[in-house]
Amino acid sequence: MTITGTNAHYDSALDAALDGAFDGACHRYPLRVHYEDTDAGGIIYHAQYLAFAERARSAWLRCLGINQPAMLVAENLGFVVRRIEIDFLLPSGLGAVLEVESNLLGLGGASLKLQQNIMNRENGHILARLVVDIGLVQFRNGNPPKIYRLPIAIKTKFSGLVTSTS
Repeated sequence: MTITGTNAHYDSALDAALDGAFDGACHRYPLRVHYEDTDAGGIIYHAQYLAFAERARSAWLRCLGINQPAMLVAENLGFVVRRIEIDFLLPSGLGAVLEVESNLLGLGGASLKLQQNIMNRENGHILARLVVDIGLVQFRNGNPPKIYRLPIAIKTKFSGLVTSTS
């Protein structure tokens, strides 16, 4: 399916330089802290950790061959966050090179549970740890979204990725 718009020539295909890669069952997503990610003191603003984790989850799905824009257009399906727990462990700041590790902890009929560690890529220190509950929903013309079971083709892509909590 081709998505129209200003980037119509780019169909959300996987790009390892942008999307990171899998290391076994763990997806690794690199990023650099920009000025816009920091507060007046040059420290990462706490809400940006949520944005970093969201980008990594989208890249994780692309690396699995799951095209979210196409799902939304074709079937009105989308993954939504239901709950997030976050522990802020260490600060970091402007210019730091980080990595978001994403691991699938559990798989349900219509849901996923991920653990994401946001780490300093140079020294390996974990800056923030998130546990994220995600559900698949179908959006319905002005009505509340409806929980939607994971299609077999999508659920199969997650097989073999479930890890235990560390």
